[in-house]
Amino acid sequence: MGRKNRSANLLSNLPQLQNLIKRDPQSYQEEFSQQLHHFEASLAIFELKPDEEASEFGEVISFLAQVAKCYPKQSAQFPTQLIELVQKHYPVLDADLRRTI
Repeated sequence: MGRKNRSANLLSNLPQLQNLIKRDPQSYQEEFSQQLHHFEASLAIFELKPDEEASEFGEVISFLAQVAKCYPKQSAQFPTQLIELVQKHYPVLDADLRRTI
């Protein structure tokens, strides 16, 4: 139960999770995978309405950008996904999200 509780707390606190991943990437692979899947799901939702404000989506992007280097195989597509996102939706992206990317 301790592991599940820790995982639930970390998923809601991205700065803390980012710090822990940078210190010990191997111990937090599952949490990283969950955030990567969350990003992919959020990306699919974002594609439907790219002109809406997406602060939570931006937070996940910032988090992944900071820790992706710890998991190069799992995050190999992340930079390409961001480039495609900007190329496809640049004119309608929320200004804060555009700065985050």
